[in-house]
Amino acid sequence: MKSIEVWRITDKKYSDTAFSGEGARLWGGRFNSPGTFAVYTSGSLSLALLEIIVQTNDRSNLKKKVLHRASIPQNLIDNPSINKLPGGWDRIPATNISQNYGDEWLRKGTNPVLKIPSVVVPLEYNYVINPAHKLFSSIDITRAEPLPVDPRFFNN
Repeated sequence: MKSIEVWRITDKKYSDTAFSGEGARLWGGRFNSPGTFAVYTSGSLSLALLEIIVQTNDRSNLKKKVLHRASIPQNLIDNPSINKLPGGWDRIPATNISQNYGDEWLRKGTNPVLKIPSVVVPLEYNYVINPAHKLFSSIDITRAEPLPVDPRFFNN
C-alpha cells in the first residue's frame, strides 16, 4: 500500500506528545476549535518550517524545535476538492468557518487524516490528523530528530 510522508515541527519539550493533539485542543487551530484534538502536519519539511515562521518574528525559537516524520497510508486520507471547502476557510486569521468544517470532519471520523491546501503556500498541502480515530495507530511516526536550520535564519 502506498504511503505519503508528512512532517511536524514542535518544541523539543513537547516531542513526546507531538501527536497527541493536546496543543490544538488547548488553543484551537485553523481546522479545529479549542476543546477538539487535532494534529497539524505538512507535506514537506520546508512547508512545515514556513508554517512556523509566519507565526512569529522571533526566529531564535527555531533552535528549540525538533521534527517528526510520519508515514500515512494513502487510503486513510480524505482529500476534499477545493470547492468542497467552505468559503472563507483561508481567512487570516483563521475563523470559525474553517474550525466548524474541521470540527465536523473530526466528528464524522471517516478517515484519520484530512488533506487541505496550505494558506501560506496554496499549491502545497497540510494534513490534519485525528489522534482519536480508531485507525490512528496505522500511522507510522518517527522519533524526534533535531531540526536542521541554516544559521543564516538567525542573522536578523
